[in-house]
Order: sequence, then C-alpha cells, then structure tokens
Amino acid sequence: MKTISKASVLLAAAVLATGCSHLSDEAKEMVGTYYQTAISETEPVMELNEDGSCTIHAIKPDVMSYTVNGEWNVENDSLVIDTDGVAASVTGDTTVVRVGTIPTHVSYAISSFNGLTLTLNRGGTDYSYVRRGHNEEI
Repeated sequence: MKTISKASVLLAAAVLATGCSHLSDEAKEMVGTYYQTAISETEPVMELNEDGSCTIHAIKPDVMSYTVNGEWNVENDSLVIDTDGVAASVTGDTTVVRVGTIPTHVSYAISSFNGLTLTLNRGGTDYSYVRRGHNEEI
C-alpha cells in the first residue's frame, strides 16, 4: 500500500512540474507571434511560446530566410533567447547570402511593451515588433 501511495505522490508531483511554466510573470504577458512590418507583413520574426520555446526567423526579403529554435524568457527587463546555434530550416538562395554564425545566447533590453507592440533595444537602436493573433483572456 505504501508503494502505491509513494508512486501516486511522485506521479502527481511530475504532472504538476510539467504543467508549470518556467516563464517569468513579465514573459507570460508577452507570449505571442511578432512581426517586424518593415521586413514582412506575412512572415513573423519571433514566435514566443507559452512553454518557453521560441522560433526566431531571420528574413532577407526576396532572397532567403532561415529559422532557429530555442528557449526564451524575460530576465531583468531583457528578452533572453538561447538557441543551439543551428538553423532549423533555410529557404531561398543561400549562394547569395550566407547564413553565418547564429548566436547561442542573446539578451535585448525591453524598451517598452504595451500588449501589442514590443520594442527591443539592440545595439543602441530600438526595434519595434507587432504582436498578432494573440487573444487576451478577459
């Protein structure tokens, strides 16, 4: 009987642990698909998922694009992204533009976030990303 009780407790703990997100409270508010409309109206540049996974798209309009998968969170007012540094997919003409070195860890200061627009400071320049397709719970 004790074995069954211990197993039940361990199973319940495992279920609770996998059901809990490791995202910070700030990050949970930012979950969604983001577009940089100056680059593409139809292809997202960031997909920040509620399970902490993400897909980052590098887009060279009319030439090529590639995606990188990783993990994300918000730490100390910065968007932090960790990847394995490998392109998950590449489309377009790679003879014209080389994919290059993909960073395995980046951190961008969050200049502002209003629920629709996320502005990140990258190298002293602010870049705005528009969130689409995210429904806020009422």
